Amino acid sequence: MTDEENETAEGEDETSPQEPVTLFNWKRFGYMFLAILTLMVFIDQELRTALGEAIGRPIFAIAGFDGQYPLITLIVAGTIMIVFSTIVRDLMVDWVEMAEIQKKTSAFNKERMEAKMANKTSKVKKLEKLQPQISQMQMKTMKPQFKSMILTMIVFITVFSAIWTFLEGLPNHTYAVPWALNANLLTYLGPIAIFPQWILVYILISAPVGQAIRLGLQMVTYKKRLHEIEEAGVA
Repeated sequence: MTDEENETAEGEDETSPQEPVTLFNWKRFGYMFLAILTLMVFIDQELRTALGEAIGRPIFAIAGFDGQYPLITLIVAGTIMIVFSTIVRDLMVDWVEMAEIQKKTSAFNKERMEAKMANKTSKVKKLEKLQPQISQMQMKTMKPQFKSMILTMIVFITVFSAIWTFLEGLPNHTYAVPWALNANLLTYLGPIAIFPQWILVYILISAPVGQAIRLGLQMVTYKKRLHEIEEAGVA
């Protein structure tokens, strides 16, 4: 960050109007309610099972295959979950703004580190005064991600419960997976594993699918913002 940008940031901070204070915020109440509900679903097994059956019923009606192809069922369920969570996150996160804030933060940290190494005390003090603004920008990028996590976590927990119940009801639990020819999906892999092997299958499915969808949505967002900037420049 240059001295001119620092002065501009300080000027904007001094002249920015204060937001009106509201006694009750419906959005905040909604997120708090969802957070509490997610915690209840995580703790209460009966509630988790009931919600899992309700969410899993349409999924397994479409891709249950009467339990004959559980790995395909797992792939379909995992893909649905990752598509849902990725779209929700994309709707709530401004990727362009996040990239700009990350760029500014990186430039600020680099400049402060160089000032410390060069023993420029006055510049270090000046940059330290801007630290609260940088922290506020970073917090701005974290809020939408936290909100999207609240919205998707309850779906993840309930669908995971539905998949677990579905797999437990199958007559056969042993299938060929990338790391074994005869792996029991309900058993744990290794002495220090903390989750059953079917979750590893889910991770192998969700990681590349989620990454591809996220990159695709980000490209669409960047192109849309670039088009808006070009139209504004022409006007």
